[in-house]
Amino acid sequence: MGLKIAIVGCGKIADAHVEEIGKIPSVQLCAVCDLEPIMAEQLAVRYGVPSWYSDVAKMLDVERPDVLHITTPAQSHLSLTKQAVAAGCHVFLEKPVALRHCDAEAIIDSVAAAG
Repeated sequence: MGLKIAIVGCGKIADAHVEEIGKIPSVQLCAVCDLEPIMAEQLAVRYGVPSWYSDVAKMLDVERPDVLHITTPAQSHLSLTKQAVAAGCHVFLEKPVALRHCDAEAIIDSVAAAG
């Protein structure tokens, strides 16, 4: 099996991410997550994603994805990036990366520190 990918943030842009992920051979979209459980469940059902969560920490722990697509509002990007890299994930951030320059630097620093 190839890369395991998960998505956190199941709003409208997540559909585009799911569709693009589906075009990549040897990649599995293993799970989706949203604070609003119905959003995660609906995205999972719509695209046949095997698992859905409302708790990103639990999803990262159970699914162990290689990559986390973060498609949430920008103010949550820093904390979600830190969680993802602590779990050993690469991150793919939806734009804007951050709302403040210091948060963007902290995102870059956390990813660099994780290697």
